Amino acid sequence: MEQLNSRLLLKNADIRRFWQSQLAAAIGSRVSREGLPIIAIIAASATAWQLGMLAALATLPTLLLGNLLGHWVDRTPRRPLLLGASVVRTGLLALVPVLYLLHHLNFSLIALITVLIAATGLLQAISRHAYLPFLVSRTHLESGNHLLETAESIGETTGPGIMGILMQSLGAPFAMIFDAAANLVAAGLLTSISRQEDRPGTTQRTTGPRSPLRHARQAWRQVAQHPILSPLWYNVAVSSFFAGFFSALYEFYALKTLSLSPLWLGALITGGGLGSLVGTGLYRRIRKHWSLPRTIFLGYVASALFDSAVPLAHGLLWQSFLYLLAAQFGGDLFATVSQIGAATVEQDVTPDHWLGQVRGSFQALGGGLEVLGALVSGLLSLFMPVRGVMALASFGLVAAAPILAKGSLRHFSQDNMRWKGYHWR
Repeated sequence: MEQLNSRLLLKNADIRRFWQSQLAAAIGSRVSREGLPIIAIIAASATAWQLGMLAALATLPTLLLGNLLGHWVDRTPRRPLLLGASVVRTGLLALVPVLYLLHHLNFSLIALITVLIAATGLLQAISRHAYLPFLVSRTHLESGNHLLETAESIGETTGPGIMGILMQSLGAPFAMIFDAAANLVAAGLLTSISRQEDRPGTTQRTTGPRSPLRHARQAWRQVAQHPILSPLWYNVAVSSFFAGFFSALYEFYALKTLSLSPLWLGALITGGGLGSLVGTGLYRRIRKHWSLPRTIFLGYVASALFDSAVPLAHGLLWQSFLYLLAAQFGGDLFATVSQIGAATVEQDVTPDHWLGQVRGSFQALGGGLEVLGALVSGLLSLFMPVRGVMALASFGLVAAAPILAKGSLRHFSQDNMRWKGYHWR
């Protein structure tokens, strides 16, 4: 079993620069993720229907491009893709204040920028996932994923607060300059990495289908049938569908049903980030007592149970807030624990020339079903109270847990070479 030691990895200059680049990108991305809808409201007088459309558009690239980008990542060195995505994202974000100053910033342009930013973010996520095994080696995958999840948690904790300060002091459109600068810093750090990357899987690349769509169908089929990846795959399918209920109705539930203020809502988001950060800190201790399969399973179960506190929220405002805070903090804490383990298993059993396609398949499946879940939750809210819809979502998340106990995943071990010998057609 790998000895989890993330700090030791950071002594390597290239790994340290890579982690710093992902940290900068993670903090900056939270500013634009939360800020673009606010800009749409302030600068373009967006309606509730338009904000819902904006949320759907932000997820659309994941569904449509996940497999295609994964196919590209598996045929191209990953660091140039990360670098290019950071540069393009910088330019897109810098457009926002420029268009605002020129009085050309309307909802259509905000929607277009949102889609393009989401597409570059997807490319960054897939490339990062495929680049990590090369940079840290497969013997340190778990420590590498721990580092990346720590960067994401810091971004989730600090990003919303930075966004609020910038919007209050500079104005909403000009807050995007921070994310643009953060991506420019990330690009500079990626450029400074000295280790040269070979083109991935030169010999293996010629054996698969040449068509990206045929390759995508093959990837979906192989992941769905893989003895280790299939439980993760089907769990992502079910949990993403019900997570779509939360992504669509959580803010409405907090603001309208429970009458919380936007300030309290921001504090809840920060609480989730803090929970995630604590989760990365606890991960090392948890892994001393639990195997990777148990860490994934019990982490997911605990996260789903904490999320069940959302529909239970009631009473005075501070009481409702505490229910939601418990769900945010505890849910994100244990979700982070489970996700570090799941990412490690996925990378460990996937050959280099399939890393991008497999990650893209997971992204496309999760993104597509999350959009479907959001649409279904909106329809259900027409016939039942929003609290009831949230309760149904909580039940669905808990019900997805037994999937992780199926198949060969529960017997997985990084030291068992049998999983590495699985035939990828």
